[in-house]
Amino acid sequence: MRLVTRVIVLLSRAMQHAAPDPSSASPLPLSGSEDLVRSERDGGVGVAFRPALDAVGEALLRHMVRARVVSARMVGLQRSEKIGYHHASLGEEAAIVGAVLAMRATDWIFPGAREWYAGLARGLPLGVYVHHAFGSAEDPTNGHAAPDHAPARALHVVPPSGVIGAHLPQAVGAAWAAKIERANVATLALFGAEVAASGDFHNALNFGGVFKAPVVFVCRAKPDARIVDRAVAYGLASARVDGADALAVFTVVKAALARATEGKGPTLVEVVSPSLERVTAGAIDDAALAAGDVLDLGAGDPVARLGALLARENRASAGAQKVLAAEVMAELDAAVLAAERAGAPAPATIFEHVYAGVPAHLAAERQRLTGAQWDGGGG
Repeated sequence: MRLVTRVIVLLSRAMQHAAPDPSSASPLPLSGSEDLVRSERDGGVGVAFRPALDAVGEALLRHMVRARVVSARMVGLQRSEKIGYHHASLGEEAAIVGAVLAMRATDWIFPGAREWYAGLARGLPLGVYVHHAFGSAEDPTNGHAAPDHAPARALHVVPPSGVIGAHLPQAVGAAWAAKIERANVATLALFGAEVAASGDFHNALNFGGVFKAPVVFVCRAKPDARIVDRAVAYGLASARVDGADALAVFTVVKAALARATEGKGPTLVEVVSPSLERVTAGAIDDAALAAGDVLDLGAGDPVARLGALLARENRASAGAQKVLAAEVMAELDAAVLAAERAGAPAPATIFEHVYAGVPAHLAAERQRLTGAQWDGGGG
């Protein structure tokens, strides 16, 4: 009994020594009224957000329009039962695109399924994504993975986990490994507010805070969620950002990345999602989805808002979104047609890319289906 008591005391002291200092959990130095960070004040862009406007203003709009049009088309394809399902991101483009573009190419992105655009933002070809959504014969995963779990390892994007929140500890582990190896690499974990109710959320923020892992947590949430308040318990810096403001999201995540790479530990960024009338009311009909008529989903639309800002700044024409959307639609039409023509993967591919050492009964079953010997390789 004495030994057990002694162990408990020692463990308690160890955790007290390792625990982060709650006093260090200060907000990022980008504040706004009611603690919600916004880039525009009194009709103009704030000085702190000008670098983002100059560096990536047009790129943000291009990617956000692309994400909007592709997601709308995927929703339509799901409704018509041509694909299994799609995690729509309509209205969440500023949170996803702004955060991903703020990271460096060498940093790793750990998205959830709804942040499927992370791979496309990093350069995954649209055709590859569409083949994956259809699970076609040209799908890199041969239909093994669920839609919106496209592989983009070469682009430093980890496929989403099938378990809600499981990617948060993975992001922290990868960041901690980089810190141990003294590699100049950080990680970004993207997730929704529902993940904050999971044990993995607690484990990830606790571990990241204790070991000051270079990781940025970006949580999409509704206005009344207040996920950001939990940062103080783990000794993390924090910020709460307007989810309709791509420049604000980019700037805050960029600042969080700087903290991480300077060895100051993780940051929890809560991006407050806009409530868009056409999304919440389900008022987007099939014709609008198919035609890409989704560039203005109501007051607070992040795509419309950024487009208007760039037009005022003479950085884009007033109709820039429509031009970009037309280009995406043409590319998307071709990709969908190619995926439909490709057909389903051959039945024998169900055995491929599963085992390093294939069990004899599976090798025999594949041989029975194909009439050919098989060594368990991927080809």
